[in-house]
Amino acid sequence: MNIPLNDFKRPLMNKLFSNRYVDALVKTIFIFGITHLLILAFIAFRENVHVLNAFNILNLDTFLPDLGQGSANFVLSYGMVLGVYSLVFFSLTSRDKKNR
Repeated sequence: MNIPLNDFKRPLMNKLFSNRYVDALVKTIFIFGITHLLILAFIAFRENVHVLNAFNILNLDTFLPDLGQGSANFVLSYGMVLGVYSLVFFSLTSRDKKNR
């Protein structure tokens, strides 16, 4: 099995921003966010699934404590996540690759 040496020269992640410092900052935040969600998933499987409530993850329950409680708010929090995802998908992304 021969692996071409130039395959190792490709970046692990695509460049998101033209400014190298901003690009590094955004990728760092992304990596910490993924790590945070993996830890929460581990806690959810061991103890309490409600730690995955999106309102708890965003700490909105600090201002409105009832948001972090109950199954209805858990479902509502992921409805909000789906709504924000849809907004970003349809507003901030492009279908054609010419705009990249």
